Amino acid sequence: MSDKSNDTSAIDNKKKGGSLLSDVSSKIKGSLTDFTSNIKGFLIYVITTIILILLYFSSSGLILFVCKLAQTNILPTDENCYPYTNDKVDIEKIKTNIFTPFFDQTLSMKLEIPNDCKNSKYTIINMIKKYKENPNTSFLANYFISIIEPLIQFDYSFINSTMNYLNSLPEYLIILFGPMITTFLFFICLLLNGIYFVYLWFANLGWLFSLNLNSLGLDKPIQSIITIILIPLMLTLSILMIILFIVGLFLGFRFLAAIPVGVLVYCVVSCLLYNGLLNGKPISSLEIIPELFKYYKVSIVSAVVFFVISTAFLKLGIIPGIFLIITFLMIYCGVQDLDIFKPIPETNLSPVVSYKQATRTCQKHGFLYNLLFSQKGGNITKELKNISKNLSGK
Repeated sequence: MSDKSNDTSAIDNKKKGGSLLSDVSSKIKGSLTDFTSNIKGFLIYVITTIILILLYFSSSGLILFVCKLAQTNILPTDENCYPYTNDKVDIEKIKTNIFTPFFDQTLSMKLEIPNDCKNSKYTIINMIKKYKENPNTSFLANYFISIIEPLIQFDYSFINSTMNYLNSLPEYLIILFGPMITTFLFFICLLLNGIYFVYLWFANLGWLFSLNLNSLGLDKPIQSIITIILIPLMLTLSILMIILFIVGLFLGFRFLAAIPVGVLVYCVVSCLLYNGLLNGKPISSLEIIPELFKYYKVSIVSAVVFFVISTAFLKLGIIPGIFLIITFLMIYCGVQDLDIFKPIPETNLSPVVSYKQATRTCQKHGFLYNLLFSQKGGNITKELKNISKNLSGK
């Protein structure tokens, strides 16, 4: 009996030992699987974070460019001047400060954005202006133009004002917080655009009561209020169209909202198409981005390091996080031969200039000029006689 019991206990011990080994093995495999999964998640998170940080600072570069653009005051903000009318604009030529060293705010590089022929090509506005001067304009097209053109002017004015105020902040604050501030401003402008769009939709319904009197022999379109005596059928149709437009606004606003949104996006994108001179060398808004990465390298690397260490503590644990802290400290102190924390000094620096916005003067023509040259036909007296002759049936 004792021999059998000994054999049984030996077998049980072997089974227990085998089960313990299998448990340890499964735990090791599980730990390795978890660690591998954590490493994979850590790398994916780090790569995603780096991409987002680079995009964030890229947008900071574009915002910095628009701030300098606003200071030059060349955006078409005056509806009574070029390019909305033929009245020319005189804009003060100024240089703006850019890439100011953090520890020496008395020096900066200089960016100029001239109001030259390249920067004064307003394709959409010029198309609208040219159409309004066409003798064969449509009242319906003029109605939508009377909505779109003021929206364009309003958006340029909003961008010009807000970005000029933002430009008064220290440059490093624009770089660090500019994207967040401008995102907020974008939605504020979008809201105001929607409200202004609704106002313009109703305020310009009078265009539906207008008639092009081009048939009277004039070179430019003249709009006349339709009366019941003149054309009763068209008056009835105009009233029906007004009712249709009012109902259509409320029922189809989610589709019509594409108009103010599209106008705002167009204005924002057009601001990024200007060209400037950085210390005398041609540069675009996109070319500002690598320059910003160069001179703000330490700030960008510091942001990446902060998020990498934070992610290491969350995904890998305390020990890997501490290891990364020690590694980056060694790099920062120069123990490791890497220069990621060494700044690239700015070149061609000169004393800072004023942050005041450039002055803008519109050369408006006088009454005599408008009387003689506002019409393509030339003599307005002759045109008035033609109107009288056609209305009297002679």
